[in-house]
Amino acid sequence: MCVFCACSSSSQNVLKPLHVYKLNISEPSGITYFENHLFIVSDFNGMVYKTDLEGVIIDKIQLPTTDNEGVCFDGEGNLIVVNETKRRLLKIDSEGEIIQQLKIKGKQKHKNSGLEGVCFNEKEKSLYVINEKSPKQLLKLNKEGKITESFKLNFSNDVSGICFDNSSNSFWLVSDESKLLMNMNKRGELISSFNIPVSKAEGIVAYNTNLYIVSDLENTLYVFKIPR
Repeated sequence: MCVFCACSSSSQNVLKPLHVYKLNISEPSGITYFENHLFIVSDFNGMVYKTDLEGVIIDKIQLPTTDNEGVCFDGEGNLIVVNETKRRLLKIDSEGEIIQQLKIKGKQKHKNSGLEGVCFNEKEKSLYVINEKSPKQLLKLNKEGKITESFKLNFSNDVSGICFDNSSNSFWLVSDESKLLMNMNKRGELISSFNIPVSKAEGIVAYNTNLYIVSDLENTLYVFKIPR
């Protein structure tokens, strides 16, 4: 594990990380927080890794699918994992067993341009997923996985990760192609955006006053202070 302090940047528009941690995880593609731990999913080996807040692995859950792109908790202690290839959400209990699979309707032009992230709004008891591109969308789902609302997202080249920030009642998203961090309201409208020095940002979660972002290309965890 390597730890670095905030790096310098020649551009004032680039958000500087507080910390950067190297991960012993291949192709981290999604991240969430639960009970003082991070949970990071790999789209390489179908594994969900439980880590501390510096990305040190504590435990792991093996899933029967690969190409898993996003992860969150559902408010009842169950993991929700989004699978891009099958366009499904997998609900997983604390023992790692799949207890439900939900097929998400929708179109995507290419195999690798489908569902990329998932998050849970505790107040609404609603799940939200993002479609990476072709089309770029935010989809609100009910408990059966049916789409109740959809929003077009046209402020980046793609969308690769999402989380819900309870403190601001808004979403944070990342774009790996545009290298952007974006804040968005629940109507799918952009509030603000920031350049980030992260190659292939694939997952994001807000906890306390920080944002945790994983890089698929670098196998790295970045920690940023939430911009206000």
